[in-house]
Amino acid sequence: MILVKGIGTSSYVSVGRVKKIKKKEELLDIKGGEIVVMSRASRDMLSYLRKAAGVVTDYGGITSHAAIVLRELKIPCIVGTGNATEIIIEDTIITVDGKTGNIYQGFIEIEEVKDLFEVYNPATHIKVNLNIPEIAAEVAHYADGVGSIRIENTIIRTGKHPQKLLEENKLTETIVKGIEGIVNAFYPKPVWFRTFDILSDELTHLDGATTSIGEKNPLIGYRGIINDLKNQEILKAEFQAVREVYEQGYTNIAVKIPFIRDISEYVQAKNILKSTGLKPHKDIKIGISVETPSSACILDDFIREGIDFVSIGMSDLTMAMLAVDRRSVKVAKHYNLLHPAVLNTVEAVIKKCAENSIESCVCGYAATNEAIVKKLVEYGITSISTNPDQILKMRKIVEKVENKIINKVF
Repeated sequence: MILVKGIGTSSYVSVGRVKKIKKKEELLDIKGGEIVVMSRASRDMLSYLRKAAGVVTDYGGITSHAAIVLRELKIPCIVGTGNATEIIIEDTIITVDGKTGNIYQGFIEIEEVKDLFEVYNPATHIKVNLNIPEIAAEVAHYADGVGSIRIENTIIRTGKHPQKLLEENKLTETIVKGIEGIVNAFYPKPVWFRTFDILSDELTHLDGATTSIGEKNPLIGYRGIINDLKNQEILKAEFQAVREVYEQGYTNIAVKIPFIRDISEYVQAKNILKSTGLKPHKDIKIGISVETPSSACILDDFIREGIDFVSIGMSDLTMAMLAVDRRSVKVAKHYNLLHPAVLNTVEAVIKKCAENSIESCVCGYAATNEAIVKKLVEYGITSISTNPDQILKMRKIVEKVENKIINKVF
């Protein structure tokens, strides 16, 4: 019997006893193997949730950071149920199907979708996004590089605010430990290090956090490069970590600036990078993540300033273009990555990059969606950066699309 249905975020299935979480302090009570049911999951909870057999939430979307990381950990996660915390009873046995989003009472046998083991080699590069450094060696053989090292989870796992780590002179060291295993596993394949993009509501419970900014929607608030530019010592510590890794001989590392709104932010970031002793475009490649309509509209300005690559974040771009909170259940039906306005913008960015011999890449959830990936390849995308469990599937899909394009030509 289906108890409740939500949005499935992976192909994984799990059975376990229900553990309801009402307060964050109760995360300490997770013993391991339970199905955790809670109102919402945030990135600062992941160090506890990694012990769970599955996670079910009332709120949240498929593109949420928690859903993405749990997918990397192969933990089934179902979000956006609306009322799972009311319907599901504590200590009962349930089955969660991460593909369909169905939550069943009792034990139900469901066959998991297994990975494909035949490796395809499309012309479009298939990269991977990494939130969990420990799995780098496991996936490096199958991916053509890393489209995004999301170092935020490494920071949050320390339990300390970046400012606290900075004051203890441990911030650079923590970042180095989080990325050196990745660049080593992938060398000489390119690895793009994304500077911090931590939402304000994910920092409030860390040791050393000051009073919360109190943003109603942190997704379009104080995040990305604008946050780091306020505290430039933190950004400098990030760049110093990149320099240390570079000086170890890992010249495959590059820097990506996230959620950029204006060319002035990019210029400031480049100047700070220079101050650490690294020359942008010479010693190290540097690019931007197009996640706001403004950055897409003034792409020519970035090209004139100098960029080595463009990463397109379609989840945030869609949210900003359609004015739809991507974490809101109430407006979920209006959140459409295939909206013509979004696709037209993405196509224009890809073509502009091609005209200027700049690598274009789409990272995140869009790179796991077959319909979107097919369109991206048709637009001429240089690479896509998908989730670890989707690499082999996407290699096959992309090669098939490429073959169709070739057949049309002939």
